[in-house]
Amino acid sequence: MTADVRRAVLDRLGQGGDARFGRSYLVSALRREIECSDTQVWEALWGLVGEGLVYLDTAGQGSGTDNWQWRLSEDGRRVAKGGSWEPRDPDGYLDRVRREIPDLDELVELYLVEALRSFNGQCYLATSVMLGVAAERAFLVMAESYAASGVPGAPAMEKELTRPRGNYFALWTEFRKRIEPVRSNLPDGLADSLTLDAIADLIRLTRNEVGHPTGRRIDEDTARVHLTIAPTYLRKMRALTVHFTQSPKEAKA
Repeated sequence: MTADVRRAVLDRLGQGGDARFGRSYLVSALRREIECSDTQVWEALWGLVGEGLVYLDTAGQGSGTDNWQWRLSEDGRRVAKGGSWEPRDPDGYLDRVRREIPDLDELVELYLVEALRSFNGQCYLATSVMLGVAAERAFLVMAESYAASGVPGAPAMEKELTRPRGNYFALWTEFRKRIEPVRSNLPDGLADSLTLDAIADLIRLTRNEVGHPTGRRIDEDTARVHLTIAPTYLRKMRALTVHFTQSPKEAKA
């Protein structure tokens, strides 16, 4: 219910209309509309204030408070508009991920949730580290499905998975070598090595540099870019996993 009330508040403020502070105005209207309590609406409003998405406009209202207006901030207007991978709307972001990847791995989702929480807490280094961990997990799930498949190169990949490694990108490099000879046989949309390598390289660089005491800083814009491209990477990894799972090894005679 909390997420529903939050979304209802954003939608109502985004549409305009009477958004006065007094209980009998916006709060009562939302309570009737979504059948929740006044308290839930108040909690959602003040929570959004804390997130920097909503503020109270007191302009021209004198000393009275009833006619103060709830307003969306610039970030709030972007979140209310929706339609993109907006990390300031974590519920909407995750809902979209779950729609596009309905069987999302539990560990991938766990780290993705942590990345979003870190972003909204303005902990952008932590955002990138958590995204890197989510990317590693998604890749390892895919690599294991490849190793267990009947696709050429799978036995070699199976051996690579047993080797101790310091980071996932070394294993990614081995995967790319094994899959390159059969890349043209992959389904449409999965053979685009440029996209996969660009995304993997970006996440690798950030994960390696911020996951160790190098002093590198990550700003909000960089973290936002990472959160925007991460779903594309996760979709690709999941699609490859499904493809390999559907190409089992032939049973030995």
